Amino acid sequence: RIFSLYILGIAFILLGGLIATATIHWSSLNYKYVHPFKNSPTESIFKFGIIYGTIIQCASNNKQGCNPEEVAKLEPFFYESKYSIEYPPKENIILIIVESLLSFPTDLKINGIEITPTLNKLVEKGAYYNNNMTSLIQLGESSDGQFTYLNGLIPKTKGVTIYDYFNNTFVSLPKLLKKQKPGIECRMVIPTSSKTWRQDGVCIQYGFDKLYSRKEYTLSNYKENWLNDKLLFEYAASIDKNSKQPFFSLILTSSTHSPYTKAVEDYLIPFPDTYSEELKNYLSNVHYMDKYLGKYLNFLKENHLYHNSLIIIASDHSISNDWLKSKEEDNVSFQIPLYIVNSPQKIDKTSDYVITQADLFPTLLDLGGIHSEWRGVGNSLLCPDSILNTEREKKRIIYREKISDIILDSDYFKGKKISK
Repeated sequence: RIFSLYILGIAFILLGGLIATATIHWSSLNYKYVHPFKNSPTESIFKFGIIYGTIIQCASNNKQGCNPEEVAKLEPFFYESKYSIEYPPKENIILIIVESLLSFPTDLKINGIEITPTLNKLVEKGAYYNNNMTSLIQLGESSDGQFTYLNGLIPKTKGVTIYDYFNNTFVSLPKLLKKQKPGIECRMVIPTSSKTWRQDGVCIQYGFDKLYSRKEYTLSNYKENWLNDKLLFEYAASIDKNSKQPFFSLILTSSTHSPYTKAVEDYLIPFPDTYSEELKNYLSNVHYMDKYLGKYLNFLKENHLYHNSLIIIASDHSISNDWLKSKEEDNVSFQIPLYIVNSPQKIDKTSDYVITQADLFPTLLDLGGIHSEWRGVGNSLLCPDSILNTEREKKRIIYREKISDIILDSDYFKGKKISK
């Protein structure tokens, strides 16, 4: 017994020393373990192990208070300038967030083979395509992309936002949809456990009615921990087929997740010899995702759901070149794409128009016919240039990260009634 206590004591001392070292040398650890993985910090767990990854995330937890003077100064900029857009919205909204999707595979052909034929065809048939979206995610990686798209806020630069601010009140897309369209069903379909990124709790906080996770998937004897994109899209289709309309469906994919040590399926694409194996595998997995995305879209058409649905395809975040090992001559861009299918209003912005992830939330409000005083810290793609070029909107862009911080730190929306 004494020996066991002795061993336990040594273990606690070693663990305490490890945590103390991580804290004291945070700047160097941050540079070594977090900075290279800023786009996807849990990837450091893949590479360096769960203990280091956990310590780094714990040490970076930095929920802050809020200065009332700053709130008073910036509160006039919390809300986007008003403008009027009136047109009949689509009945349903389907938001597909693709794991680590970059812009450059779109239109990329290897010896005549398209990497994303489904996405290319959507653009050819009139879908709005933007290849110049900047990722805003921080330590929360995929959860940060989801957070920004659904709430119009920017993740905190320190800590994991959905952990540190889990109990905040959010004016989210599902909540606004249900306020505007009583009876609409809002659901999430995810490839992982409901506990990953606290999706079970986030689902409730954001106002979703249902969460369909890996645990609920019973359509085959599939044994992997995550659903691949083939099974995920089939799963989403089976749910769509048996659900009432109108609905809002959020679908998260996984097959393009790092590390890119192997391809999900071998397509025998004759990649250039200069490509690294990681880059080849990444592009093969994007091709795989695109293939089953196409099958899902065909299902929507066959079941008369396609044309009365606004379909948004976006990436959760960019990725570090540490995972692709691409060379300069490979012409790899790390901007992320946005596709808007069946927009009820023509979007005049060019494909290289500069946007960020924060701009999708107000765009979805406009396209969904949702009237809300809170429109996020970004600007809608439908916002007129006459408003975007005003001094007020220019200042909103400058202050947007600070505005987002204040809203999070003060739990600004708690007890507030947001008007139309």
